[in-house]
Order: sequence, then structure tokens, then C-alpha cells
Amino acid sequence: MREFPQTYEQEALWIADRFLGDPSPFLETWAQRILGPLDVPALERALAALVARHAVLRSGFTLGDDGPVQSVDPAGTVPLERLPWPGGELHPTLRRAGQRPLDLTLSPARFTLYDRAPDEHVLLLQIHHVAVDDASLVLLDRELSALYTEETGGAPAGLEPPALLLGEHAVRARAAGIAPADLAFWADLLAGAPALTRLPPNPRPLAARRGSACDTVRTTVPAESGDTVRAAARALRTTPHVLMSTCMAVTAAAVNSEDVVIGTPVSRRGEPDLDGVFGCLTDLLPVRYRVPSDADFAAVCAAAKRRSLDVLRHRNVPYARLGGGVGRTRGVLSGQHLGRICLVLDQSPSRLELPGLRCERVHVGGAAAKFDWLQYVVADGGGWDVRADYALDFFTADEAALFLRQWQTALAVAAADPGVPVRDLFDRLAATV
Repeated sequence: MREFPQTYEQEALWIADRFLGDPSPFLETWAQRILGPLDVPALERALAALVARHAVLRSGFTLGDDGPVQSVDPAGTVPLERLPWPGGELHPTLRRAGQRPLDLTLSPARFTLYDRAPDEHVLLLQIHHVAVDDASLVLLDRELSALYTEETGGAPAGLEPPALLLGEHAVRARAAGIAPADLAFWADLLAGAPALTRLPPNPRPLAARRGSACDTVRTTVPAESGDTVRAAARALRTTPHVLMSTCMAVTAAAVNSEDVVIGTPVSRRGEPDLDGVFGCLTDLLPVRYRVPSDADFAAVCAAAKRRSLDVLRHRNVPYARLGGGVGRTRGVLSGQHLGRICLVLDQSPSRLELPGLRCERVHVGGAAAKFDWLQYVVADGGGWDVRADYALDFFTADEAALFLRQWQTALAVAAADPGVPVRDLFDRLAATV
């Protein structure tokens, strides 16, 4: 066994997980519906090769003498569990399977292959967030495609080994420390930030604590609307993510004050030797939006762009550290700010490509509520697939669907006319049914 400290990101997740019940909100799923004559032994060999390549999949997470550690087992495996399809519809069945607890002292991952029908399988990777981020899933698609191709007699995979272990990166990051200028930036950014006390669409007060139960609501942004959004982002000299997040801030501000905090994902990969590393190197950080009713959307979006760039420049402060003395109030760490609404945009989703087979990614809802509202926007051709995991303590199914429609209304109106007054947007949201 080789023992390393956990990364800052892993440590925050691991500690939080120890205080939560099952199912853990940090359980992630990657599922593929595979149509055609799957070579199961070849898949097993490909998965074994994948696990051998990435140490985090062979690691246990425990408390060492000097704090949380990750222990890499050189001979560790993640077996492929093969099961008959248990029955039921695809999404809810996989969601239940994704809620099974994982013993992090042994492994952060579990592979399951379901025999759903003749020439139809479903491959499910259940993995804890301490061992994965979105960039890791891109690696998974690319490397498993290459390894399976090789195992079935195709071209050699030709994959270079990762440049370093995730644990080695943790040692390097902790030795570098956190820059005082970055800490000062976050102290200034969060000073006086109000907690989000209400959620759209119904402006009722929120309970003090959020339970773990959650569900998922889905919709799409069609290709023609996608073209309009991208054109508006270019006209505003910003990105679709900033534009969409600003629309989320507008939707939240309609039932709160003009001062709103929205969570946004940031990657800390940066260095070239991290490109091929599987593991959690992403954090969700708060971006503070000002949405005055007498401004126009373009001005609000421009300010959001500047603030987002500032956050990226100072992204090397872990979110958990923001509550450990930086924000000066427990509210930041306890989830009253970032723990309400978050938006994640995936502009370049990858695909699993297995020779002779058709693979379809199945996006499974969260095992438990990470946040009150966690929205994913995934590029699909010219448009986007949109899904949101929402806490049942704060939304009914009808309310969740209405919140998503309100966000789509703000997105459509602002993209068509970025100069629209915020006050008019509020009126349009109130009229959305």
C-alpha cells in the first residue's frame, strides 16, 4: 500500500460524507445502454486494464495519523458484477441501483453489468465523488473505448500511463499552500452576502435544514433556441455558461433580493500532467450576482462575466475553506449560500464508442440531494438536454417543472433581446405557468 494525503477536494467530501446518512449525496453514476453483441469477457479485461491504469479506483479512504488519507493498493481491483435486469423502467431502476452504499475504506467504485434483453446490456459505474469529476468521465469514455477495441482484436489502445498519481498531486498542492491574495479575494467577495432565503417559483420561506430525498425534472433547449443563445453570448462577448447562470440568478432574484449567489463548477486541473489523471479535481464555488430591477440584462450579464473571471483567477481556495474562517460566518459553509442553487454546463459531452455496438449514455438522477437545486445543461447537437436534481423538502414535482420553465423563459427572452430590462424579465417570470 502507498499512502498519500487526500486532496483538498477529496478531504472536504470525505469529511462531509461521514456526517451524512445513506444514500450519500456524493454518489455519482455513469451508465451506458449497450445494444448489440457485447463481448463480456473482453469488457471485463478492458475494465480491469482501466482500473490498473488509475490508482484512485484502487484506493481506500480512511483517517490516518495526520488526517484523511488515500491508500493505493497496487493489486487492487474493481470486479464487474453481472446481474439480470431487476425489472422496471430504465431511469428509476438505475437510480435505485446508484443509491447502494459504497465502503470507501475498500473502494470508491462498483461496476455492474445488467442483462436487460437479448443483445441489450446496461453498464453502470457507481462511484463516489472523491474519485471522479466530469473530466474523469471523459477519460473513462475515451480509454474504455480504446481498451475494449484492443481486447476485441482491434487497434492497440496506445494509451500513455498517467503522468502522476492523484496522491502525488495532493502532496504537491498541500506543499504549495493557499495564496493569501486568494483568501483575501474570497473574504471580500463573500462579505455581507445574504443567504438565499426563498426559492422559485413559490416565494415561501425555506426550512432550516434540507433532507436527503430528491427527484429529477427534465426538459430540452431545442437547436433553434440554442443557436439564439450562442449568438447572444457572442454579442455579449461572454460564454453560454455565464449567460445561462445569469438567467438562473434573475430567476432567483425575482423572489429574493437583488444580491444572489449561484454555485458554479471550476476545474483545478491546469497543469499538463493532470490531463490524464482520474479523480476529483473539480470544486463548486460561489459566484455573487447583482440583479437590480432597474438594470438591463446585458449589464447584469457583463458584471457576471467580470465576477466569474475573478473567481477563476482565485479558484485555488477549496470551497470547504471558505467556511473555515474566510467567510467569517458559518452560513457559507452550512449551505445557506452555495447549497441552494447550482448550474453545470457541459458543452462537449464525450461518447463511449465500442466496435460493433451502439452505446447510449443514460443520465441517472442523483442518489440524494447535494443542493436544493442542481441543474445540468448538456450539449446535444445544436441544443441542450437539461435536467435538475431537486430537494423534495423544497419543491413539489409541479414546482420543480415550473422553476425549469421560468429559467427557460428568462433564457429565451434574454437571448432574443439582451437589452431587456430586468423588471420586464421579472414580469415575464411571474406570468410563466
